Amino acid sequence: MVENMEVDQPSENAIGGEAWNALGVPEEIKRNLIEQGFLTPTKIQTLAIPPAIFGKRDILGAAETGSGKTLAFGIPILDGIMKLKAKHGKIITTASGSFKEVDMNETECDSESDEDEDNKSKPEESTISDNGIGLVKVIDNVEIDGFPEKASNKPLKPLYALILTPTRELAVQIRAHLIKAAAHTDIRIALVVGGMASVKQERILKQGPEIVIATPGRLWELIELGNPHLNQIESVKYLAIDETDRMLEAGHFEELHQILEKMNFKESKILQRQTFVFSATLSLVHDIPDYLKRKKQRNSRSRIKKLTPEQKLKKVIDILKLKNPKVIDVTTKTGTTNNLTECRIVCSIEQKDYYLYYFLQRHPGRTLFCNSIGCVKRLAQLFSILKCKPFPLHASMTQPQRLRNLERFQSTENSLLIATDVAARGLDIPNIEHVIHYQVPRTSESYVHRSGRTARAMNEGLTVLLMEPTEKHNYTKICKTLNRTEDLPTFPVVDRLLMCVKERVNVARDIDKLELTCRKENFDKSWRQKAAREMDILLDDDDDDEQDSEEAKGKADAKRSLQGKKARLEALLKKPLFPKNYSGKFLDHSLELSLEQNSRRAIDVMKDEIEKPNSKGKKRPLKLYRPDPKKPKLEETKTKKK
Repeated sequence: MVENMEVDQPSENAIGGEAWNALGVPEEIKRNLIEQGFLTPTKIQTLAIPPAIFGKRDILGAAETGSGKTLAFGIPILDGIMKLKAKHGKIITTASGSFKEVDMNETECDSESDEDEDNKSKPEESTISDNGIGLVKVIDNVEIDGFPEKASNKPLKPLYALILTPTRELAVQIRAHLIKAAAHTDIRIALVVGGMASVKQERILKQGPEIVIATPGRLWELIELGNPHLNQIESVKYLAIDETDRMLEAGHFEELHQILEKMNFKESKILQRQTFVFSATLSLVHDIPDYLKRKKQRNSRSRIKKLTPEQKLKKVIDILKLKNPKVIDVTTKTGTTNNLTECRIVCSIEQKDYYLYYFLQRHPGRTLFCNSIGCVKRLAQLFSILKCKPFPLHASMTQPQRLRNLERFQSTENSLLIATDVAARGLDIPNIEHVIHYQVPRTSESYVHRSGRTARAMNEGLTVLLMEPTEKHNYTKICKTLNRTEDLPTFPVVDRLLMCVKERVNVARDIDKLELTCRKENFDKSWRQKAAREMDILLDDDDDDEQDSEEAKGKADAKRSLQGKKARLEALLKKPLFPKNYSGKFLDHSLELSLEQNSRRAIDVMKDEIEKPNSKGKKRPLKLYRPDPKKPKLEETKTKKK
């Protein structure tokens, strides 16, 4: 009967396979993608992969953070290398030596092949099977008299692709993604970044990886040292530059321009190369900085002007020598993804620590961004005292420390990553629901990239901007650049509840100051004694004893005060900060608030606040950000009122 008939339904894997097949993705890579759960391509992948694979076009792509840009250029690169290796054969190592697998029925290589292919040694011996596949002996250890250096420096295997990134962490992440995508292939991928032993990286490069992912500084350093494998960068078939706008800014990454100059020296090499350029803020333009505006006002002939998105893209095309690129822009007008909820907290600079700790206790587990290394260090120390499990990340740390803190942050529940903009671009850290800007970013690009650490891959996320009055100028510039006509809504905070937070934060601040004082006194004493020893000077015993007694007394007082503060903080931390339905000195019985951890998601609290009607029953309007030139400025208004 019809009711009992079983109808075969296509599985999710089959549907995903068809979607990737339509883009021209090879079977080996498609299998890896489906195993990782990538059943369907994202928008940027759908638009970028077909012209890259079928049309061999250069790609200039702009897409929001978390939209899958890595695979958008990674898949065409892996596909191209697989085809090149199938065409040129692969090296097989046996007991009798190294052999190259070739197809004896294949015609000769095209005229566009590299000069190395033309200079290949003739096979010394071969064994041909019935289907025409054979093994050819490769002679790669011959030394020619008079040319020992050239023979020893000749690379054994070709370098097919080079991927450049602005940060080490992003390079590590891209390598991890591509290794998973190439799991069922024999393609090898190497990492060349600063902060790690260059000797180890050179040893890896000797193995001849087909893909090198690098930061410009260490890459150029090894090229200048004459690394034979990296000296092939002029002949790479694929070049990808991630977060391009940051890397091409004036005054940044000088090594990148030297690398590009070396790669673009020969026109024939440029024509044979396919280039991929991606960034979340590639088409984002902002006003001229204030110091350049003043310079332009002083010089009427100045050519300084604000670029349009088209001019910015044209500049990138000219610098990178792109050939008829396919331009793909899937970014929104606001620059951020639609899954991101944005808000702010306006407070004084002294109160930022209170509001931050309030948010941390109410909604634990997020990333925090600062504008300076000093701020990162201070907050890491303060919130370590408050037992919030902070992990700092900044450029002054060694690379193993940075990677270790990233791993600890991902594996530690309810932890806190406090970072500078070194972690703002490209990093894909799972399960980040909130991003807090402790200081307002100086540029809109930084704001977009920082906020992009959450709301990734169709997940929801929240970004909170802690803003004090002196940061209003940066906030205004961000709103203007991102085409915002409204102020960001304010995150709801009950001011009276901050009284409980203040006591803990103030005690932690006192502990931090006392510990710093003790460390400084110990350093000063050891420095004085060391200087006396080096200068062979004997310190006066009487003065020294008197000074030592005063120092000992002060140190004992500071130690007792420090122990008392730590005991006080320990007692405060044992108590629940905001018990459910708490009412007391600073709270009313009518509040009935539950501020226990994880009681409600911060994004849900913010959404309710945005949708909350006012007293008249209408949706609460947001303040408009529409600067009117006829209106007096805020400072002028205050002066007139006075």
